[in-house]
Amino acid sequence: MQFPLNLAKQLTKEFIEFVNKAVTPFHVVELSKQRLLNSGFQELNENDNWKLQKGGKYYFTRNLTTIVAFVVGPDYDQNNTGFSIIGAHTDSPCLRLAPVSKLEANGFQQTCVSTYGGGLWHTWFDRELTLAGRIIHKQENQYKSSLFHYPNPLLKIPNLAIHLTTDRNSFSPNTETNLRPIFSQDSYATLTGEAKIEQQQPTSFEKKHYSKLLNLIEQETGIKSSDIIDLDFYFADCQPAQLFGLNQEFISSPRIDNLFSSFFALLALASPEVNQSGSFIKLVCLHDHEECGSQSAQGADSTLLSTNLRRIYDVLSTNPHVDSFYKALQRSFAISADMAHSIHPNYSDKHQQNHRVKMNEGIVIKVNHNQRYATDGVSSSIIRVLADQAQVPIQDFIVKNDSPCGTTIGPILSSQTGIKTIDVGCGQWGMHSIRETAGVADTYYLERLFVEFFKSYETLDHKLLGQ
Repeated sequence: MQFPLNLAKQLTKEFIEFVNKAVTPFHVVELSKQRLLNSGFQELNENDNWKLQKGGKYYFTRNLTTIVAFVVGPDYDQNNTGFSIIGAHTDSPCLRLAPVSKLEANGFQQTCVSTYGGGLWHTWFDRELTLAGRIIHKQENQYKSSLFHYPNPLLKIPNLAIHLTTDRNSFSPNTETNLRPIFSQDSYATLTGEAKIEQQQPTSFEKKHYSKLLNLIEQETGIKSSDIIDLDFYFADCQPAQLFGLNQEFISSPRIDNLFSSFFALLALASPEVNQSGSFIKLVCLHDHEECGSQSAQGADSTLLSTNLRRIYDVLSTNPHVDSFYKALQRSFAISADMAHSIHPNYSDKHQQNHRVKMNEGIVIKVNHNQRYATDGVSSSIIRVLADQAQVPIQDFIVKNDSPCGTTIGPILSSQTGIKTIDVGCGQWGMHSIRETAGVADTYYLERLFVEFFKSYETLDHKLLGQ
């Protein structure tokens, strides 16, 4: 079969449009909600009683940073069902605005930050940055949550000149003292006649942040600083995602880990191919807080998924056999979709010699026998069968024995639910950099595998799962 390059380019274009707007987990969830609503999904609220039906399409959110979407098979049978699950995450390593952000040094206004996750922090230097996130505020007699994203360059963390360094061959910034974005200079404000703005009788919140920053928020949103209770703000790169390479075969973008997987999981679930038949419940869960351990109310290491699987089953079922839910779990399967390390031609010795996977050459099955990944022989066999049906190439990845191995939500989902799980992903360079690289062809491979999984998993022989 000739590779459908035009389709891969179209999928890449859609991903780039998404990732450029998905600057924080809040924006990821909001954009995902819009896509799902446009595809006929119905919003649920965990605080309400649910009404579900065969063939229905639903989603709910938690903390506005985690979203779960699911489709009930049109042939749903309470005594003969299961769950086909794809899990990914909405967060990426980044800098976060500290609760008290005012920070001045030598006539420059800076911001106090917290590091989030395990970022390659040196890549954040000499980048034009902006702020985005969630504002909690009062509106009349109610408390509201509003999104914020300033689209223009606002801050920068400048490098130190090479002439002033003691070691020109290394760069190890101190994340407390050197990782401080600068966004204003007092003397320039004097030159332009803009005196420092200070509120009269400021609130406790207003005392913690620069007046000019709060005025900027008001200009963009209409929310007065006196009505703001708190902020959940993230720093983001201003440069949009783009293609590069002689054949435009590479995607350069922030947040590829793991919005690449998240985007194509939702795209597959909303595909018209998915819900034409079947008894299974197809589900996508995009969790927050993977990059810092997943231990939160909306993280993968919570009861969110396990309790809501039970809730979905109970609402759909009327007087089922006493153990049908537990049978359903054992027939279920979960894909933990996160990115993988494509071989780096400049550092090929860092990759295990028999498992040097490449971007643009297919989906990667990730194996770690110490359970940093959830893959085993059964789960990998299932994906190999589905990939073969979808004509999607498969690659195998392990880390070197003398190298540490990252982990994913895969082992967490598997241990929390008892569902057979596999870890897969697409190859990328520069994981946890502010600018990461992925392959154009892999957009097609990932979307096709996910669609095939939702279409065909329940038709496979499930006997292996009960052994």
